[in-house]
Amino acid sequence: MKLYRKLAALGLAAAMAVGMAVTASAASPVTVTVNGADVTASAYINDDWRTMVSTDIADDLGLTSTVSGSSVTFTDGTTSQTYTVDTAVGGTAPELTDGVIYVPFAHLAQAFGYTVAWNAATGVASAQKAEETLTVDDIASIQAYTDETIYGTGVVEVVVTYKDGVDLSGVTADSYILEDRGSLSPDYGQIAIESAAVDGQTVTLTISDASQATARNALVYTGEDAGARERNAFGIYSTGAWYRDAEGIIHYGSEDTEEYAANTTGMGYQSRACLELKLRHAGEAESAAACLANEKGQYNEGGLWLETVDRQFGEGGFQSFAELGIQVPSTAAAATDGTQDDYVRGYAYIPDNYDPANGIVFTLQGQGISYWKLPDGCDNDGTGIMYDSATTSWADNGAIVVNIHDRSSAGPGEYFDVYDFVEDDANVMKYFIDTYDITGPIVLQGNSRGTMASATLIKALAGQPYNPQNQKKDAGLEETYVLPVEEYGFTVDAYICQNGTFGYSYDDEDWAAIAATEMKVWAFDGEQDSNNVESIAQYTQIMTEQMGEEWAKENVRLTAYASEIYAYWGESDHSTTRINGWYFDDAAYYGPDLTMVDGEIVYNTQLNDGDTYTLECRGSAADSSKAGHEYTVYDELFQEWALQH
Repeated sequence: MKLYRKLAALGLAAAMAVGMAVTASAASPVTVTVNGADVTASAYINDDWRTMVSTDIADDLGLTSTVSGSSVTFTDGTTSQTYTVDTAVGGTAPELTDGVIYVPFAHLAQAFGYTVAWNAATGVASAQKAEETLTVDDIASIQAYTDETIYGTGVVEVVVTYKDGVDLSGVTADSYILEDRGSLSPDYGQIAIESAAVDGQTVTLTISDASQATARNALVYTGEDAGARERNAFGIYSTGAWYRDAEGIIHYGSEDTEEYAANTTGMGYQSRACLELKLRHAGEAESAAACLANEKGQYNEGGLWLETVDRQFGEGGFQSFAELGIQVPSTAAAATDGTQDDYVRGYAYIPDNYDPANGIVFTLQGQGISYWKLPDGCDNDGTGIMYDSATTSWADNGAIVVNIHDRSSAGPGEYFDVYDFVEDDANVMKYFIDTYDITGPIVLQGNSRGTMASATLIKALAGQPYNPQNQKKDAGLEETYVLPVEEYGFTVDAYICQNGTFGYSYDDEDWAAIAATEMKVWAFDGEQDSNNVESIAQYTQIMTEQMGEEWAKENVRLTAYASEIYAYWGESDHSTTRINGWYFDDAAYYGPDLTMVDGEIVYNTQLNDGDTYTLECRGSAADSSKAGHEYTVYDELFQEWALQH
């Protein structure tokens, strides 16, 4: 499951050399040619190292252009392409210079079927229109493959098989336009293709794993004078502020539009039943594209696309409880508003020849991506595991891995009168522990709301009373629920706390009960999000008194990541599960003095095990207890640490 990522990283480094060559050097003279002739349009290299051309390039490309305010639309009669100043496309944003709109030359030319090249020796950016072009009618079949990406489960490769006799000479990544709906909105956008490899009548397209941060993305996005932290990912399963209902209608925005119904429920973060990929060749009309899904977002049977193959799920990978025949009764069965379910949802990974001594990992996700279901039957099944790599990155450690896709909300109705997520979660844990005779470590990982849920679940398993509304005691809610712990017979051995507060709403009795279980904990914060300085200090003191200084030093840990890592991807500092799953499941963290280069972490100063560091504490962290706090470097993988006996 990690092979794709490592190969992609190596491929990206090689591709960057080509990419930089195409865009020239800021110090070099820039000449632009179309079909071998110099153009009359003016051109320059922008700060993103992209060749920018004025709107009158339309004449040279055989197009017409129409300017409206800060936007310009190019068309050849069948295909159109619109650019808006300061709205990124193709890795850079159109610019207004001396009253003239400039657009990225390569992106524009490719959109209308031109092949683009850069000659470093002569300083010429060229566009050439082939006399004969491929069409969708030349294709026999298309196969998409999905896998773990920084943004969750998404497309990583597309294999296009052509009919016998079709000439594929000269095919490059620029020969294709691949699109899907975005995570920020359901509007379609282009998926970046890193490379194209031809083998006989087959072309394999490797999808770029570069950042999909928008032009609005800012490093400091909290506190005074905050900017925006934003990305719009295409080709991933999980949506953002939109969803499809049971009838296939997209709900997005506050008002009905011609394309979308209003999102009056406030729901989102839905794992789509099918990616909605559209593939065509550069120069083909948008209407000619081969579509993976129909207008309702369902797989388009009988089309050119074969059913998508996912490299994380299915036989040998993660499977749903339903696929595994697991039926753990849910308290949600008692709901009467249409949101009921007889059994708890979730996914599990069972290693081949499993050894019970290797332990088991349970994960709980954040509020927005926890399981929800509306009265019409619409739900977000699968989002808990497909939104990011919080769960899937634990595979291949020898342990069973289980994502309990429990509920944090259920839409309308008196939800908490019938639903107890603690009972559901504990019953799922007991099922796996008993069924597989677990003798190794029992690990729990919480993300955001999942840290609140974990706090309640941990203390309930330790015999403490709780309230399933999962709110602080000072909210006036009585804790009258109690698990019959003698029937469960286990507690949590190791807890990974990400994007939340360890010990949420604990009182002295709760702390004492948890300490008695000798649970170890490793908490992770982002620079501008979450703060476990006080809670870890409190638990350290408790465990030092109970177990000794050496035990506490080894088994109570706090790590905080610099904002640069998150900002590179357009992710908020609340996205620690993504960062841990993408970077730190197979490499340790060596301090915040770093630079992000092509998606890789490059340390300007690499610290050693046991060294301490402080965060710069920008944004809302500036006046918090994080400022000046000394964090410790651990030359150890958090997953291996958690699964140690």
